Amino acid sequence: MKKIFLLIAIALTAAFANPEGIFVDVELLSGTKQRAQLMGIENDTVSLGGYIQNKFTIVKIAKKQFKKIIDEKGNDLMKVKTKVVVKPTSSSQTSAPEPKSSSSHTVKSSSSSSISSSSIEHATAPSSSSEKQPVKTVLIAYNADGIEQSVADQFTALTTRLLMEAGENPQIIRKSDIKKCDDNICIQSELASYGYKSIYFGEIVPDIKTDSLTLNLTHAFYEDSLPMLHRASINLSRNAAFSDAITNNKLKNQLLDAQGKDIIKSKKDRSYIHIETDPDGATISRAEKDAICKSPCTFVTTDTTKFTVFAYWNVDRHLWGSSTNIVPLPGDTVHVSLKLKRITPEIRILTFPEGANVYKASAPITKRSKAIAQTPDKISVYNMGADSLVIRKAGYRDTLINFFAAPVPQIDLSINLEKLTNFDEIEMQNKWLHDKKMQTLGEAMIGGAAGTVLIGSLLMYFAHLDYSDAEDIKKELKIPGASKGKNYQDKVKKNKKLVDQGDNKAIAGGILLGTGAALLGVGLYFYF
Repeated sequence: MKKIFLLIAIALTAAFANPEGIFVDVELLSGTKQRAQLMGIENDTVSLGGYIQNKFTIVKIAKKQFKKIIDEKGNDLMKVKTKVVVKPTSSSQTSAPEPKSSSSHTVKSSSSSSISSSSIEHATAPSSSSEKQPVKTVLIAYNADGIEQSVADQFTALTTRLLMEAGENPQIIRKSDIKKCDDNICIQSELASYGYKSIYFGEIVPDIKTDSLTLNLTHAFYEDSLPMLHRASINLSRNAAFSDAITNNKLKNQLLDAQGKDIIKSKKDRSYIHIETDPDGATISRAEKDAICKSPCTFVTTDTTKFTVFAYWNVDRHLWGSSTNIVPLPGDTVHVSLKLKRITPEIRILTFPEGANVYKASAPITKRSKAIAQTPDKISVYNMGADSLVIRKAGYRDTLINFFAAPVPQIDLSINLEKLTNFDEIEMQNKWLHDKKMQTLGEAMIGGAAGTVLIGSLLMYFAHLDYSDAEDIKKELKIPGASKGKNYQDKVKKNKKLVDQGDNKAIAGGILLGTGAALLGVGLYFYF
């Protein structure tokens, strides 16, 4: 903490040392106030001077941007009609959005920001120098929601100092200075339109439950028309935020991470996690990562934020599992003991709208693919780890879902389906739906053919039995000496009846067999 205040004090001292002009208090029409050195007022331009990075710099701003310029005697120089010129001993001129009398890592309050939206236009004025201009950098100051403003300002100052050491000369503004914007995307676009190529957004998120602060730093860097975005986060103790930030290069590593550079590795950054389970032999994994080890075991991590560890044991399709949250201790070992419990994990899939088919993503979807569920529905899972599903519904774009099957009772997946608008995609889906219907119809016909052939075969078999019985009676009637009385006549009638029944069954069976063959042929055509 003492180092921070010392840096700021040195910067303030350097800013007001060796004045090159007369000191004045200026106020812009935007409400921004600043102490600066007046170098002169000529025509419609006001020249102001101050030290930036230990170099005296002159900035020129349109006179119409000022509300008043008060000298040390209380005179408003804006009302002086004659030309005011103060001759500097030595200076270097540059175009900047606003006067600065202190080093650029000092952050003013919201009423005295380093830049206002009304002055951004001056930051983009073309330079008459033919030399290659450095990348223009701006840092959106850390917010102060839920924390003291001084804490946010100090982190802004620290980050600015690190940027300066990295060769960038950041300009500092607040979100409120870009009055037309309410979000980061708008601010980013607005600043990019004024020529800023390197834009940093600072954010502090307090967590009351864990008594910690999360520092988020987002970096948008424009090489072409589209920016490269990097986001880096670190967790700090709320009660010792500054000392925690400079420990093990946390803040510097956050900046390097946000810039897409390799962070500084240190053995002290590594944490050791030792896990034991009851029973032993459980698989240990982290969300969205492969299995790490079998318990009991110890693994190393360089994470500084809280994460979840899962333990599961699968035997005879019975799953036992447990999970816990771990906060790593840099340079130390965290000991964890887990007792496994019997669980039956299920994936609950909801889609908006409902009625979508769910397919495994392990193979491409064809007309023969079978849906494993239709939303809303639940799917039992037996294998833990990373998995994927594809959601398909007529009129909507296919959605691929990647998720981690964890040993917990229920995993909720909620998906908003996107309506199809592209003609080619709609045509492809309609063709698939048509082929799917034909294939389903083919399956139905093949199933119907099987049933029809079976019934036809049974009728042919029964007809064969009738013919066999009729043949036996016919043989009895041919026995020599058989009496041609009433019993003889009854047998003749029965023989005729059996033959007629056999004929009818044979005809019906033949028709069914023919129909079954036809259905099978058509069904196979539609299916394939």
